[in-house]
Amino acid sequence: MKGKTELFTVGELAKILGVNKNTILHYDREGVIRAIRNDDSNYRYYDKNSIQNFKIVLKLRKLGFSLDTIKKMGKYVEEKNYPSILEIMKNKIEESKKEIEEIEKNMKILESHEKYMEYLNDMEEEKQKENFNDEQEDFFCIKTCKEEKGIFIDVEDVEKNHKRFVEKELKRYKRDFVWLKKQFFGKGISKENILKENYRCDRFIIKADIESYPDKYIFPEGEYALLYLKKDRTRSSAIEELMEKIKENGYEISGDLFIENISLFEEENEPEMRVLKIPIKSLTSE
Repeated sequence: MKGKTELFTVGELAKILGVNKNTILHYDREGVIRAIRNDDSNYRYYDKNSIQNFKIVLKLRKLGFSLDTIKKMGKYVEEKNYPSILEIMKNKIEESKKEIEEIEKNMKILESHEKYMEYLNDMEEEKQKENFNDEQEDFFCIKTCKEEKGIFIDVEDVEKNHKRFVEKELKRYKRDFVWLKKQFFGKGISKENILKENYRCDRFIIKADIESYPDKYIFPEGEYALLYLKKDRTRSSAIEELMEKIKENGYEISGDLFIENISLFEEENEPEMRVLKIPIKSLTSE
């Protein structure tokens, strides 16, 4: 078909947009986009404006708008009723925020569940070794861990004043405790203090990144000693046991200690398990 206005067939338009012809026909039947009919053949044709309109529709569909809502928005555009379009957009933004919060919450549960499964897997592997009691819940192991990144906040005494210090620090970077609860975080003790047998936690470590935050933290890929604690016990006795077992296995510490709590499904009132994790190196590697 020839004329002053360049027209495109269903197949040509589908190729331009990178979709199949059925998608074009579906939107046409739904009245979202209107074709130009040929009087002789009754074939559907589309002009250049249709291409742009189809791109907008496809983008809106990708953003989660229903066809009914898209048709309303098209009508509002024709009527220049922009306040109604703005209201639809604002509602979609709020809906998306809630979806993001739910996804983040589920991600935290899945990651926590993964960590718990790692504990069960590590325990199962330890059962293959000598002197392992089947009823044992607290246990030590050495494993290769992947790299993890985060940030840290130095605190004079994490036990006494970490909330006030952390809250103040996060606020400077437009974060709060709602954000924090969606991340894995824990307490840290520097290698220097561990060697001095000073077991006071003086660092708050968050396994998440704030791009503008200066104090980055990296748990390098390599060998780590882990002590899983399901029973309630003092930090000093747990760390002393960890250090003793590291030495018994022919290793020494090579970095800071990280202490975090994990649970199966992050449910309230669910008993948590503490994990002491510290990088190590073989005494015979030098």
